[in-house]
Amino acid sequence: MKSIITIPLVCCFLCITPFSLSAQTAEEPTTPSLEHISSAKRSVISAEEYILMPGDTVLVTITGATNYSYITTITLEGKITINIPMTSTMSLPLQAVERTFTTQYEIVEAVPIYNLNLTAAKDSLRNVFLKYFRGIDADITLLAMRTFTVLVAGEVKRPGITLAQPINRVSTVIENVGGITAIGSRSRIELRRGGTFYKRVDLEKFKRSGNTDVNPYVQDGDVIYVPRMEKSVIIIGAVLGKREYEITPPELMTAKTTPVSAVPAYNPFEEQTGEGMYELLDGETVSDIITKTIVAPWADLTSVYIERKGEKIDINLAEVLAHEQSEKNIVMQDGDVLYVPAIHAVVYVEGQVVNPGTFKFQPNLQAKDYIGFAGGPLDEANTSWAFVQRGKKRIWVSKSNPLIEEGDKIVVPRQIFKFWQDYLQIGAVVASLLISYLTLTQ
Repeated sequence: MKSIITIPLVCCFLCITPFSLSAQTAEEPTTPSLEHISSAKRSVISAEEYILMPGDTVLVTITGATNYSYITTITLEGKITINIPMTSTMSLPLQAVERTFTTQYEIVEAVPIYNLNLTAAKDSLRNVFLKYFRGIDADITLLAMRTFTVLVAGEVKRPGITLAQPINRVSTVIENVGGITAIGSRSRIELRRGGTFYKRVDLEKFKRSGNTDVNPYVQDGDVIYVPRMEKSVIIIGAVLGKREYEITPPELMTAKTTPVSAVPAYNPFEEQTGEGMYELLDGETVSDIITKTIVAPWADLTSVYIERKGEKIDINLAEVLAHEQSEKNIVMQDGDVLYVPAIHAVVYVEGQVVNPGTFKFQPNLQAKDYIGFAGGPLDEANTSWAFVQRGKKRIWVSKSNPLIEEGDKIVVPRQIFKFWQDYLQIGAVVASLLISYLTLTQ
């Protein structure tokens, strides 16, 4: 063993060679597709949280009285090889200009490190290497993560087997298969491990609180099951963003439970909508449900109401959001429809358009968008002279296509040429009639 310790340091520095139990070179780990590892690249690995398992590739570094390093992969048995530099050979090229040293390593044993985090694995390896060297320290660095398969079933868009990595949480794996469907539960997801129920996953709670206990990391062979909602409510009106729920046109979600008069007209120019079905858990109130969406800035909070089996229940949402203990913050029931109306604000479109009239104001839209709402200009419209009347100010549409504000009036005038052309046509008809009359009276 003394000969091992007195090997020249230069020989140790000149080689970093991968090893495994069965060969002197380690196999490269399977690399998952970019779709599945994109989240991994953005994450920082925690030495306290990352658990080593078969398939991980690591760099073992020995420093101190002896310095060398090598790359190895954790074996299928969960072991890591202990590699010791033994001898070095020197080869001379024909010109004898350069000398190349190659260090030979010997695998002296393999020790289990599976199910240990990186910190614990480092301490374990140091104790092993101290049997062969004195005055050294050992470190272990993760070079490549293992890739494994997880089965995702139930109400997801692409159920089946998908690739995952140890730093992927349940939410990431679900995103990789397209996300949860419109009728899938986000609060009662089951994580099954080893063939039995392991943990209930609550992505709604995770979103609100950031509690990672309800959104754990996945492991090889896990099964994720997304059940259907047991109870649900519908939100209609001035709400945005469904917090990762599938966006569904309002007419599909409300046809059976909501009168037509309560359903706002579908507008293709709206940037996004949060209207649709939301999961209802036992005991959830109005404030609990409203946190699952984003209330629009133009919502009329004082006029919110619930439709429940033909009954209308007025809800002052401004009061509810300010005081959760308010009597207006009632417990919601399965099948309730929560309607969030918009503040009464309109824009007027007049002149030579297909359907002139008033239109609901929507932020961040321009004059030409509202002209489109009105069916577009007629043939005789003079779009070059269209303008927005804002109080006493007139803004030309053709120059700037301005953003529209509440109460604006958009005017699309008629072409002057068409106006005179109509008079000429009328004059020609009158002249024809006059000539006919004079011919008959002669």
